[in-house]
Amino acid sequence: MFPEYHPPSRKAAFLPTRDEICSVVESYVKHLGDHDVDRLVSLFADDAVQHEPLGVRTYRGVDEIRAFDVENAKVAFSVSRHSPIVVSGRYAATQLRVQREGMPAFLAADLFEFDDDGRIVALSVVIDPAARA
Repeated sequence: MFPEYHPPSRKAAFLPTRDEICSVVESYVKHLGDHDVDRLVSLFADDAVQHEPLGVRTYRGVDEIRAFDVENAKVAFSVSRHSPIVVSGRYAATQLRVQREGMPAFLAADLFEFDDDGRIVALSVVIDPAARA
């Protein structure tokens, strides 16, 4: 049997709360789907890293992340959350359903890391077009 999980106290750890983290992830999904680059990038810390797709390409800092998002916003797609948001400490994960024009919908798994201010410091995206939504 596993010990009961007790989330750390916000005062002691200076971590964003679960609700704060979930709010940022929900905002990320909304701004990504709306192709709102300015609001999307505002969720990231200045020195954030984004691995997308994980193992293939890494964007370092908000300038590189913004450049990627500007290009990404030119592609016709919609995105929605496919699974609950799972939070552990400063990390969160969720699956997204991605629908691109002319392709069947597929799933992506996004793993987030947050700083003490609730900004995204790392995002790893596993994209699998064979994982049909």
